[in-house]
Amino acid sequence: MTAEKPWGLEDEWLVGERFIMGKFLLREGERTSLHLHEGQSHFWFVESGNGELAVEETQFLVGPGDSIFIEIGHLHRLSAMVGDMEVFYVTAGLVDPADCVRFEDDYGRTNEGIN
Repeated sequence: MTAEKPWGLEDEWLVGERFIMGKFLLREGERTSLHLHEGQSHFWFVESGNGELAVEETQFLVGPGDSIFIEIGHLHRLSAMVGDMEVFYVTAGLVDPADCVRFEDDYGRTNEGIN
C-alpha cells in the first residue's frame, strides 16, 4: 500500500504482527519530523540519494549503500540533500501508527500517528 506523505511516499510491502517491510521516498530538500518511537526500531538501507541523518545528538552523511539501525526510543530525523532518497526499511516491534512522538515537524503535524 502506497501512502502520500508531505515529504514523499511510503510503500508498505509486508505487515506482520511485529514488523513492517517496505520503502520510502524522501524528496530532495525535504525532511522527516524529528521524532522517536517508544516501541519500534528501524533498519534502513539507502538505495539512492544523499542526505543527513540525525540520531540523538549525532549527525551522519548517508548515501547509496549505507545501512542504518535506529534503536527503540532514539530521536531521529532524515533530510534529503542531493537527489530524492529511496530507502528500504524493516520496522520491528510495536506495529502501531500512533507510536510516533514528534518534537519538530516542518508540515504542522502533531503526535497523532505517523503521517
